[in-house]
Amino acid sequence: MKLNKKLILLFLLAINFAYVFPQKKVYADYHGVRRTRLHDGDFGEWKYFSKLTNNSTGITQVTYNPDIILPNGRHDIASVNYPIVGMQSQFDPDYIEYQILSAKSAGIDGFFVEWGYVDHTSNVLLQKIQEVARKYNFEVGVNICDGWLMNKNWYPGTRSEKVQYFITCMQYLIDNVFTGPTAPIVNGKPLFYLFHDGFTESEYNTIRNHAYTYPENYPITSGNKYPQVIMRTTLNPTLVGGIYTPKSPVSQAGSWINNNRVVPTSWMPERIRSAGTLYPGFNRYATLDDCLKYLNAFLENVWKMGYTPRAGFAAPGMNNYGCAGWSSTGSLYFIPRSDGNTYRELWNFHLQNKDHLDMVYIGSWSDYTEGHEIEPTVQNGFRELNTTLEYASRFKGETTYDDSGIMQSYELFLLRKQAYFFDQCGINVDELKAELDVIAHKINEKNYAEAATLITQAKNTFSAVSNNILSETYLVDNSQISITGIKNAENEYVLSGSRTGITINNSELKEKLASKFYEGYLVYEYWDDTWGRNTNIVSATEREPVSTYKFIAQIKDKGVKQWLPAKIRLYKENVKYGGEPLNSDISFYGDGAQTSKIRNISFEFIIYDNKNTAVVNTPYNNATVRSNKGTLFIDTTSALDNDVSLNIYNLNGRCVYTARIADKTSQFNISKLERGVYLVVLKGKELQQNFKIIR
Repeated sequence: MKLNKKLILLFLLAINFAYVFPQKKVYADYHGVRRTRLHDGDFGEWKYFSKLTNNSTGITQVTYNPDIILPNGRHDIASVNYPIVGMQSQFDPDYIEYQILSAKSAGIDGFFVEWGYVDHTSNVLLQKIQEVARKYNFEVGVNICDGWLMNKNWYPGTRSEKVQYFITCMQYLIDNVFTGPTAPIVNGKPLFYLFHDGFTESEYNTIRNHAYTYPENYPITSGNKYPQVIMRTTLNPTLVGGIYTPKSPVSQAGSWINNNRVVPTSWMPERIRSAGTLYPGFNRYATLDDCLKYLNAFLENVWKMGYTPRAGFAAPGMNNYGCAGWSSTGSLYFIPRSDGNTYRELWNFHLQNKDHLDMVYIGSWSDYTEGHEIEPTVQNGFRELNTTLEYASRFKGETTYDDSGIMQSYELFLLRKQAYFFDQCGINVDELKAELDVIAHKINEKNYAEAATLITQAKNTFSAVSNNILSETYLVDNSQISITGIKNAENEYVLSGSRTGITINNSELKEKLASKFYEGYLVYEYWDDTWGRNTNIVSATEREPVSTYKFIAQIKDKGVKQWLPAKIRLYKENVKYGGEPLNSDISFYGDGAQTSKIRNISFEFIIYDNKNTAVVNTPYNNATVRSNKGTLFIDTTSALDNDVSLNIYNLNGRCVYTARIADKTSQFNISKLERGVYLVVLKGKELQQNFKIIR
């Protein structure tokens, strides 16, 4: 009896412990929207340009042309760091999958999408991320950027009308973001981040106190159902004698706290030190010590004082050359990453004070323009993800963590894009994609050992397919093209508002471009004359909307007044040759100033042929697979090689049966498998075939 009482007591203590110490959360801010010519027809935030007025650094402009491929093979994107997977579209479900699985492998519970309002493109991004997140048990919240609605002219109306409009937006968020399987939940309640740069206190009070309707499956069933709000609060620090002193977050937030029931929360620590000769090329910077003092102000005034939810903030550093402060009068800011030490020390601060925190907010996953992204990059590798996993695990009280999955989402993404390439070459990739789906679920379940095995197997299969794809290279120089337009005495073509047409005079090549998949490039030089002038390159296209997808490139001058090289990708999916005026293949045009000029135009094409890809087009030695009354029958018309594996996977990607086969006709007892749909995989040294069966 005493033993039973002890067990009951331990059980009750466990319940109480779980209630008092709920699961801590780690979220990452998600900045967008970034797109690509191939996927969307334009670039979004990968492209940025701005004049800088009287900037003390002497820098007069920042201009990025992501259409241009630089000598190092990277696109000229608005960022100092380059994504390790290259420039991708945030609307691409493969890319979203890579980001979500990468984040999960690093201990991140969800993304908070920087979001403006329902009719803003950020809402499209939100929906696309939610769609993928549902598959992987990942939370998706919002960082409400209220200034986009209230201070920009992107949405019409008076301030009062915009407030009323945002009430409908808040109802949308309640129904579609704060409710459902991807809702961000902290201490049992939904939550959002308020960027706090648009609404006045009174305006937000109107929004806050509106009588909203809440769905039946809303996470809060009684009492105050309005979501929890953490609000960005700037601390207006001073610098006296080199000492950085931030103000109190509570005094800075003021009456917002009681009147609008928000909790002051950190964002990027303010940079107020003059960069001078220490960091030439920047206006202001902050040290690691400044950042720690900034966070300590929240520790002493918010986290320890009973406000909830208590949200920490960690960032890897900052370098905003991608946007230069988002205006012509903006400042160039810098917080050194110090080989990852800044991020580690900020995380260490949260670890030391984890008993005073409910969550940590990372700024950010993907803000390339301001240079504080933790998504893997060429420059920093997977360092920030490894740091996040280590400290997030300890922050959540986990005694161990497995970092073997950090790179697996990256490897999966590369395989996804290779499968897309095979598909464009005319190869049936349904079975290959099914394999990749299994890998994705293994990564999501943190079954990294099995995922690693499957990734290796997939790489071998994909390599075999690649080895059987033929390629042929065409170099088209000036002698093989016709050019219409204004030509000056120096053999330079002067661009105006009229079209300068380029036609490839190679009928054999044109036929192959129309019938086969290819990788194409337009190579030329252009005269960069006046900042802000555009050189436009267009073609016919079969994609909709034509007004978007007709653009091959739009190059903005930097005003350097010299000849610059340009290498532009020609996408098979977008370009239709011979559809421009006078049957030209592509056209250039500028504007009435006629300051834009081009010269030395050529093309490069790699054309692919899949006629030798028997590895995926021919069944596995003419194998057939069928299931009947608990028996799996495998029949072949020719002998298999000596080392062939049979693996059966359920819909969750778990391998539930394995065997070796070598006979023309084989039978296997699968009666112990539950009834359902299974994937049967036959794999040998050279060939592979997948089957779906119903048990």
